[in-house]
Amino acid sequence: MSARDRNVEVILKIFRALEERDPGRRSVDEQEEALYQPDVEFHWPAALPYGGTFRGKDAAIWSATWNPLQPTAADRKMDPRVIGADDHQVVIFYHQRGVSPSGERFDGEVIGLYELRDFKLSRGQMFYFDEAALTQFLQRAARELEQTRR
Repeated sequence: MSARDRNVEVILKIFRALEERDPGRRSVDEQEEALYQPDVEFHWPAALPYGGTFRGKDAAIWSATWNPLQPTAADRKMDPRVIGADDHQVVIFYHQRGVSPSGERFDGEVIGLYELRDFKLSRGQMFYFDEAALTQFLQRAARELEQTRR
C-alpha cells in the first residue's frame, strides 16, 4: 500500500471513529489515540466557540461543543469524501451536522486539510463553507443548553 493510500485510510478511520463515538463520553479511547500524534494540532476559525489552535488533548474542545448537539448516529454522520491526497496530506469534504435542544437542525459543508506524520494525524485545519450560519446556530444552541441546565 502506498503512503498516500495509507494516509487516506488513517483519516477515514478517524472520521469513522468520530461518527461512531458515544456523545456521552469526553475522553478519547486508545484506538483513536493510536491515530493521532501526541502533539496533534487543530486549527478552527476564530469565530467558533471552539475557535483557535489547540494541541494534543486540548483539542477535545470540539467534542465538548458538538457532543450535546449530536445525540443520534444520523447527527454524527459526516459523509467524508476524499478530495485529494499525497504522501503527507489528505483533503476531505464532509458535513457537520447537529440539532439544538429546540429541534433546530444544522447541516454545513466543510473542507478539512489534514497533515500526517508517520501515518498519524499531526495537523488539521477546517474551512467551513458558511461559517456565519454555523456560528449563529452554535450560539442559539448554547443558549438553549444553558436554559435546560437551570
